[in-house]
Amino acid sequence: MFIRPSAFMFVAIAGLLGCRGSASKWPEDPTAVPMGGQAPAAAPSAVAAEASTSTVESARVDSAKALAGTWTCTGSVHGPGGASPSEVTLDVRPDLDKTWLRTDFAVLSGEYKYKFTSYRTFDAASSKWVNVIVDNLGGHAKALSTDGITWLGESSGPMGEMRIRDTEHVVSPGMMNMRGQYSLDGRTWNTGYDLSCKK
Repeated sequence: MFIRPSAFMFVAIAGLLGCRGSASKWPEDPTAVPMGGQAPAAAPSAVAAEASTSTVESARVDSAKALAGTWTCTGSVHGPGGASPSEVTLDVRPDLDKTWLRTDFAVLSGEYKYKFTSYRTFDAASSKWVNVIVDNLGGHAKALSTDGITWLGESSGPMGEMRIRDTEHVVSPGMMNMRGQYSLDGRTWNTGYDLSCKK
């Protein structure tokens, strides 16, 4: 996803919280619409409003415009006591001269008060989307995506180093499903959050 709401954006919350998640086998959906659109061959600005005449660039900018705004999410955030029903807000907007898409994620209700800020852009050198996250617990993460749907990376937080996998699906305009997972061993994945969002 172009945000890591990228977030969007986007890190396994339980991993950064140092929390117990629940095992999950969420299948990838090959028909999902990538939130970041197709990756351009080169992008002078990841979210610039001034689109070039290329179809890919126009699609990328259109995706960024569609994501910008405030999203309200409901679902579960996982912590030491397991899943907690939660309400979450995502504020998505272009930042740093429109070269990054910034997402502010905040859990508004539920047991686990968690916040992060993420920055997402396209790295032309690697032909991948990049998402960088810092949180209110002193944790940080970096994840990459080739399709804007599945984000794979590493995080560091209260539980130490771990692998993260975030999946973000736009199911229809203004509607998005997000799931964050983490793994301590690289084989077994636990759910950190599972959210349905609307704008």
